[in-house]
Amino acid sequence: MLLIGKYTRVIIHLLAWQLVAFIMIIQLRLILGVPLPIELTLKQVGLFILLIVYYYANEKFFVPRLLYKEKLPAFIALHLGIITCFQVLGRVVDFFFHTKEKMIKLLLDTQKLKLNIDSWTNLDATLLLTSFVVAGVSTCIALVQIWQNNLRASELIRKKQVDAELALLKAQIHPHFFFNTLNNIYSLSFDDIDNSRASLYKLSRMMRYLLYETPNNQTTLSREIEFVRDYIELMGLRMTETMRIELEVPEQLVEKPVAPMILLPFIENAFKHGVSSLMQGEIIVRITQRGNHLKLYVQNHIFKDKSVRIEDGGIGLTNTERRLEMLYPGRHQLRYGRNEQDSYIVELELAL
Repeated sequence: MLLIGKYTRVIIHLLAWQLVAFIMIIQLRLILGVPLPIELTLKQVGLFILLIVYYYANEKFFVPRLLYKEKLPAFIALHLGIITCFQVLGRVVDFFFHTKEKMIKLLLDTQKLKLNIDSWTNLDATLLLTSFVVAGVSTCIALVQIWQNNLRASELIRKKQVDAELALLKAQIHPHFFFNTLNNIYSLSFDDIDNSRASLYKLSRMMRYLLYETPNNQTTLSREIEFVRDYIELMGLRMTETMRIELEVPEQLVEKPVAPMILLPFIENAFKHGVSSLMQGEIIVRITQRGNHLKLYVQNHIFKDKSVRIEDGGIGLTNTERRLEMLYPGRHQLRYGRNEQDSYIVELELAL
């Protein structure tokens, strides 16, 4: 399969040129059933070689340097000039080597045809048609190749943008979160060794997820939700009794591939803007799944001394929306805003 894919273009070109060679060199001999003059055969072989050169010159040079750069008049003039040169060259060969006279004599001798000969006014219709076909086909193929190259370049840029967004997201899970969590675990170790060990394990699992399980921009839904659960539980170590944290996740998941850390920015933002050490508040995170449909619901209380703009936290709404558009074009819905109960709500729906 790999060999077929690698040499497909070569095989197609060889078959196409065999067809052109058959039309220009062999077809007439088969129709007439008699050997053709050697001069005519050499003429057709020479023109065939020139057409091959013409085809690849147009594909590799004329189209990219003239047509693609919007130099249409020069492109058309060049092709008309080349095709005219082919006609003139054919007439010159006919004049010096009397190929047309010899061909007509052959036809008359075999009682196939009676013609009037005018070597300089009659156009070589076969050569003319073949020249236009070669020009048209090579132009179309060259344009398709340029379009494919541009598409591949765009896809490469898009992939690099996605990689950059993920790298930025990893970098913007604030370092002070890890330092504060380690300090909380250290303090916890004096009172509750078992809980401190469990917390340390969760933190190490988060770090492992960030470092080793997300380089390919794809993870499993269960790992992504487990990462969210660890994040929320570790953030809970810093919360006072005035804060209530609610997390709901499906008891049974239909395992699906998902972009890593696609849910975290909205949850991180809720902790950034919805936490107070003095006032009561709550953060609600609900994750539901129905087949390929995943929904994230995040709600946090708005405090007057906190900014309610989601753009300020973590990777920010703008970057997150751009990442969603790149990874899930036409397969996501994002709604966010303030409700009547002074809460900020984010709803994200993904078709996995």
